[in-house]
Amino acid sequence: MKLSPTFKIARMRLAIAAALGTLLVAPTAWAQANGYPNKPVKLIVSFPPGGFADLVGRSLAQALNQAWGQPVIIDNRPGGAGILASELAAKAVPDGYTLYLATDGPFVINPYLYKTLPYHPINDFMNAALVAYTPLALVVNPQKADVKTVGEFVALAKTREMEKRPMEYASGGSGGPHHLSMEALRMLAGVDLTHIPYKGGSPALVDVVGGQVTTMFSAISTAVPFAKAGKIRILATGGARRSPMAPEVPTFAEAGFPGFEVGAWAGVVTPKGTPQAIVDKIEADVLKIVRDPQFQQKLPGVGAEPYPGTAAEFRKLIVKDQARYSKLIRDLNIKGD
Repeated sequence: MKLSPTFKIARMRLAIAAALGTLLVAPTAWAQANGYPNKPVKLIVSFPPGGFADLVGRSLAQALNQAWGQPVIIDNRPGGAGILASELAAKAVPDGYTLYLATDGPFVINPYLYKTLPYHPINDFMNAALVAYTPLALVVNPQKADVKTVGEFVALAKTREMEKRPMEYASGGSGGPHHLSMEALRMLAGVDLTHIPYKGGSPALVDVVGGQVTTMFSAISTAVPFAKAGKIRILATGGARRSPMAPEVPTFAEAGFPGFEVGAWAGVVTPKGTPQAIVDKIEADVLKIVRDPQFQQKLPGVGAEPYPGTAAEFRKLIVKDQARYSKLIRDLNIKGD
């Protein structure tokens, strides 16, 4: 079919316009990233000062401040199982000047605990980079349970079950990581345990230390000082490898439970709609920091381990953890408080 001269000219104009559009968009995206940031950046954290996420966030903020030459200000927004902070971050202006230190609770647990949420962990955010991880540790009060291995712990739990007095365990609240981790172990080991929820991991650990409760899963960073003082005993850690904070303690895999890993992670996300060039710059800069040996040496001091991961790896982790926790929450019929 022979095209008319008018049609050929129109098609040529469209091609020229498309080419010019590409040339104009590329410099604009480059300019956005190249000039970013040119004012203070806010980093929202869904926990109060002093915890794992807060300390990791402050370490990262300090490093980004030095890298960018702009203040990176921590905005602690605790409460509501991370829902308040997540909603605030999701609805922030998507210009790269509001970042969110996402953690596993709001992103992979809450969607299956609550019927409705004012945010969507995947659709409302853009992943930038993973930053840090802290394994959870199985701890016992040695006066309540004189066991030294996970195998001995399971054997004692089964004995207590047969005696009609199931071993009790504490958690930082129903549906939280401490609770779900113990329930996962309980199901894997085939034992019956009695759950005693607390309003936070700290008061739960205090009662384990004091002997009011026998056992719990605790962040390794908060467990180590009490273990060194002889108040509790750490039986195993939930990481893929031994924690540098307690290198003498075996992982669950080493203790006879291969594939059993429990812990908490933190990574940087931005509101959906943030220019991709800016997200790419945040990803590159955060990964450069997290992979730096000096930064990595600081993390154990705040109870964390370096966990560098690209935006794509971050998204895969969220999807994988959602699948794992959704099944556990569904099987146990756990509801949010």
